Amino acid sequence: MRVGIDLEQFASDPYGSGIQRVLQYLAQEWPLGEIEADFIFPDRGLYALLTASQAFNVLSIPFQEQPPDADVRQLVKDAISDTQAPRVREADLLSMYTAWLLPEVSYSPVVLQRFRIFNASMITVMIGFDALPMTEPRNYRFPPDMAPYVSDYFRQLASADRVVCISEHAREEVWSALRRPMNLMTEVAHPGGDHLVVRAPASTEDRITFLRLGTLEARKMPVEILQAFVEAELDNAELIFIGGANSSDESINAALRNAINNGARVKWIQRASDQEVRDHIAAANVFLAIGTEGYGIPVLEAVALGTPVLYSGTQPAAEIMDSVGATRLPGHTHEQLVEMFRRYSQNAVVAELRGDIDASAIPQWKTFVDVVARACKS
Repeated sequence: MRVGIDLEQFASDPYGSGIQRVLQYLAQEWPLGEIEADFIFPDRGLYALLTASQAFNVLSIPFQEQPPDADVRQLVKDAISDTQAPRVREADLLSMYTAWLLPEVSYSPVVLQRFRIFNASMITVMIGFDALPMTEPRNYRFPPDMAPYVSDYFRQLASADRVVCISEHAREEVWSALRRPMNLMTEVAHPGGDHLVVRAPASTEDRITFLRLGTLEARKMPVEILQAFVEAELDNAELIFIGGANSSDESINAALRNAINNGARVKWIQRASDQEVRDHIAAANVFLAIGTEGYGIPVLEAVALGTPVLYSGTQPAAEIMDSVGATRLPGHTHEQLVEMFRRYSQNAVVAELRGDIDASAIPQWKTFVDVVARACKS
């Protein structure tokens, strides 16, 4: 039993997303001694076969503090090249493994063609993430030349031998929207939040800080959150966005920049390191999870750091933590979001939320990785 874990997509786009957190802890918690695995990265025309610990170091680079002008892709490329590990040709990979795991979303023709070829001779496994273009069309604006590869990725997600979905919601999407046959193994395993040390929140100021973490995707309602906060006209509150710009809808980025330029009590922090993110979460009074998430690891991070979560929409991780760190809002219309900001800008109300936190309920990474590893067994 030997598993090849394909990380070519990460090497081409290593920018600290929730999926890359999954990759990081896939390497950290892989059950060594039970199932042999190589974490496979492209390197100068060959493929480097890294151990789990070597892979963890490479996968952690996007989460580390870097200079503002750092080229994270080049840092990852250099780290792979500097690692002492065997190198093989792509043609050699086919004969080396009994299972092939594609652990992230990829529209790369090289990655997809390899997966399709390997599917004919070994067990193929994928991790099912997030919302789909069929159900969240606002979130996907693909260039025409990419459309065939997007379609190919989702076809393979529908037909892979085994799929591990990060939530019940993701599995329902795979079954209903992709029409994945229900006789194919399609399990659910929740990513963990135990990569953070639990601690009490640091914020005791009168000012209330609302924090929203993640890329500015339409399905996560950043503009709606922003507009409601501005209309609430709160003198004692600020709203912080942490995350990268939207790569397909510039109007979302422009809305945030315009609000800041017009004097709104709003901050936008991009390319934050892991430590910076943790410091901001721990210092915030309220963490916001609004809209549609395939899962929502940052919700678990907030609870671990003692910051209560307010959520609405499809939020699987928040639903797991409901009443033990997360509180569902009545809804997320504009009026309801304005009312949310006004109600939870009061320290006494936020203190009640904080009193409900139970970090022991946070899912564990080892449990998630064990399910993925078992799916790779023949």
